[in-house]
Amino acid sequence: MASRRVQSVNAKENLFERGFKTWCENTSETLRRKCGKRTYEPLDPWELAKELKVEVWDIRKIQGLSKDALNHLTSAQGDEWSAVTVYIGKRLIVVLNPRHSPARQASNLMHELAHVIRGHAPSSMVHSETGFIMRTFDEKQEAEAEWLSGSLLLPRAALTYCQTRNVPSDAILDSYQVSQQMLRYRQGVTGITRQFSRYRSVS
Repeated sequence: MASRRVQSVNAKENLFERGFKTWCENTSETLRRKCGKRTYEPLDPWELAKELKVEVWDIRKIQGLSKDALNHLTSAQGDEWSAVTVYIGKRLIVVLNPRHSPARQASNLMHELAHVIRGHAPSSMVHSETGFIMRTFDEKQEAEAEWLSGSLLLPRAALTYCQTRNVPSDAILDSYQVSQQMLRYRQGVTGITRQFSRYRSVS
């Protein structure tokens, strides 16, 4: 399973243009400064959404959904959806699945915001019965949003800060609103785990 995950990550990274990862780290720093944060401090996705003028809705706020549809989308059977970005006129709205954990909702929201930041043009637009216009993205755009959202939640500066101060994993998960899976993923793909393992072995 581990080798399959590595292959999947490598395949996605092959879609990136040269300099994309550096751009993500620089963008993370820039947006933190706009929100009054240091480069290593947590960036709350909901705070960033306000900065980007993106509304975040509870699905129960949506008018026009039938009771059956709402019950399905907020039940265990509707767990397969994470977040939906829609347009209502010129308003940009992200609707999150309320059944997901706070960490997963934060990740889902940051992923949708990454599409906005990157200026992704949707590969297709789907008109719903409620009047929403929902966006879908191609493989490259999804890979970029996944990497950028990870950089926004846990930039290399934050990982380095936590490593040098021996911040416990539980404290990182709580402060940065991420899951254990996201933490391990970012530690791996940024090379932080290897870097500090070598440092400790030498010292």
